[in-house]
Amino acid sequence: MLILKNVMRANATSCLAFGGLFALQPSLVANFLGGASSAPQIYILILGILLILNGLHLLWASRVPLPRKELILYFSTGDYLWVIGSIGLIVSGVWITTTAGVLVASAVAVMVGLFGVLQMTCRKAMGHC
Repeated sequence: MLILKNVMRANATSCLAFGGLFALQPSLVANFLGGASSAPQIYILILGILLILNGLHLLWASRVPLPRKELILYFSTGDYLWVIGSIGLIVSGVWITTTAGVLVASAVAVMVGLFGVLQMTCRKAMGHC
């Protein structure tokens, strides 16, 4: 049985891991994803910091026995925006252009989208407030 706090903590772990990588190695990440047409490193760094903050917020929120629906909607919306942004960059050929970058970004987008759906599904199963 999936428990909301476990889904939120898995999402937080993902945010913290990728956020740390993005913040500590923005050049490596940019080159891996985009090769010669990579994103500016400052964008990767800022995204890394935002991911770390989101991960910490997810960890904090996962401690509440029954998080408010609006809070879960907030986190899930962020997940869906990540998916839309990733797809947009891949389809437009901007900043995610290497074969490995497209594959990894696609896999991460699927995982993040799944976190968004699972968070909403688990919260709904917990009852209405």
